[in-house]
Amino acid sequence: MFGKKKSISLGIDIQKNVIRYCTMRHGNWIYGEKLANGSFFTENGVKNQAELNEILHEIFVENHLRNPMIILSILNSKLLIRQIPLNKMQTEKEIREFLYFELGESIPLPFEKPIFDLLVLDPANQKKKKTAKKRGEEKTRIIKENRLAVNGQVPVIITSEPILEELGECIHKSGGQLIGVDCSALTYSRLLKRNINWGQNFVLVELDSGAATITIFEELVPVYVQYEDYNQANWKYRKQTDDIIAEFRMSSELEALEVLGNTLQNLITYFETEISATSKIAQIYLVGGHPLLKNEVHKRIQQENKIPVKTLSSTVKLKNQKRLPDRFLLAAGLSMKEVR
Repeated sequence: MFGKKKSISLGIDIQKNVIRYCTMRHGNWIYGEKLANGSFFTENGVKNQAELNEILHEIFVENHLRNPMIILSILNSKLLIRQIPLNKMQTEKEIREFLYFELGESIPLPFEKPIFDLLVLDPANQKKKKTAKKRGEEKTRIIKENRLAVNGQVPVIITSEPILEELGECIHKSGGQLIGVDCSALTYSRLLKRNINWGQNFVLVELDSGAATITIFEELVPVYVQYEDYNQANWKYRKQTDDIIAEFRMSSELEALEVLGNTLQNLITYFETEISATSKIAQIYLVGGHPLLKNEVHKRIQQENKIPVKTLSSTVKLKNQKRLPDRFLLAAGLSMKEVR
């Protein structure tokens, strides 16, 4: 998504005032995180640019990365998914031309200068399919070739181009180059695809730094997204010995998680009744860097929802390495992305 050339590179995940990074070298994971004095983002864009440049440069130097190629996650607070009626459009070119002229006009957006990509499947590559079959790779579901829509709607992912340009400039000044960006929900679902039942419609909830991104997948494709700042003001990161830890007032966080669980229930009901009346959500998956994800988060989300909740945890490891910590999964998935 939004890529330019094929590469496997350094994944960067920016959460509030923490930068997490991950890459693979000689069959081993290289990963870590850096702490900043304040948050990297405001409502309107990137702040602390000088500190961001400095921290990125430190990461490159410490890991002996010369002119590294960087893949970022789209800022979830500036992420939208819109469903556009396919109508009589028959090709991807027609859809892209329609969106180019209509975004911000007949299709209203909360920000200027949008950049978009289609969340549809490319035509199947027969050669690749045969190769995959020979290798015995897992086959989850047969997809029609040239599918342009889900239930007559084309899902489109949209974000703010100026923020990506600012981040690209910061990376360039630090000695790297931004070669691609991706949607975090797509990154997680690719990395953890063997843990997901793709025969069902499901919700993927990402939790980190007091914020949650709720993405609904219908027929294998993300078709709806909602960002929730459920308790960011209560979160901060600090250094403890050689580690960076999340710090928050427990009582406030648990109360906020219960409210989030109720919000999730209402969103699912809204989706099933107003957006896609023929669809039913069968599963809720939890992912992300929240330190209480497997226990308190899971417990409170489940108690507010009748749909089963499952926490997806890291099983990613190489050779004799220990399991990759969950908070680095997003950066790892970004680093593994092929960018065309």
